[in-house]
Amino acid sequence: MNKLIRLKENYYKYLDKKSRHVARLLSMKRPITNLLLKYINELYNSARLDASFKNKNFESAYHNPISSDLEFLVARILYHYSIYKKLNWKIYLRRQVGKTAPDIRIDKNGKTIAIVEIKAKAGWIQSFFSVEKFRKDMKRFKEGKTKKHPNELLKVVKKQFKKYYQEFNIKPDKIFVLLPTWALVHRKKSTLRVKDYYKEFAKNSGLPKDNLILLSNNLLLNLSSNSVKQYLPTDRFERFIGKISK
Repeated sequence: MNKLIRLKENYYKYLDKKSRHVARLLSMKRPITNLLLKYINELYNSARLDASFKNKNFESAYHNPISSDLEFLVARILYHYSIYKKLNWKIYLRRQVGKTAPDIRIDKNGKTIAIVEIKAKAGWIQSFFSVEKFRKDMKRFKEGKTKKHPNELLKVVKKQFKKYYQEFNIKPDKIFVLLPTWALVHRKKSTLRVKDYYKEFAKNSGLPKDNLILLSNNLLLNLSSNSVKQYLPTDRFERFIGKISK
């Protein structure tokens, strides 16, 4: 068992090393999003290692989700960046306060300056970003094919944000949502563009559209794929860092 613990410890040390490298580049005002996208792609590839055990008598269709590792990676980037820039941030990763447990909370001098909710993929909340998906779900509801009104999902997400406002005494401009790509949101035959998704996000979340930290402008990018060709990074993570560093 001790050996297993050491293996796990080395894994997180590896992620921390990656995060420290990203933070150092950020501290030098270098673009880092393309590199961050590559690291996320690496996380997905590592989660598929169980497939290497496949043979005629064994096959696995389940892969571990990367959400917790992605949250750790981003949280440690923020931690190391704060050290490099001497910002005196305290980073809370999934720390529960009252009835809330933000993915990442950044405090400075005892005051919350930012909360970051991280979505590895947004498939389960497609209608939160896509008006096409919302209309499709509404049609199914009216036809009696589902008992769940699509507005119920939107209310759940907004209710969570409201808890943050109250618990940490912050305004909407202090809450950010990090989304690597539009995987499982944008469809190949869709006519929607990036700006349409930003607009829907702002309308449904009540947050400023600039508080969506989208990492890639490639509408069809799937980081869980083995053959990623074009990352098309945004600069929204770098802008987020600049904003909360002021």
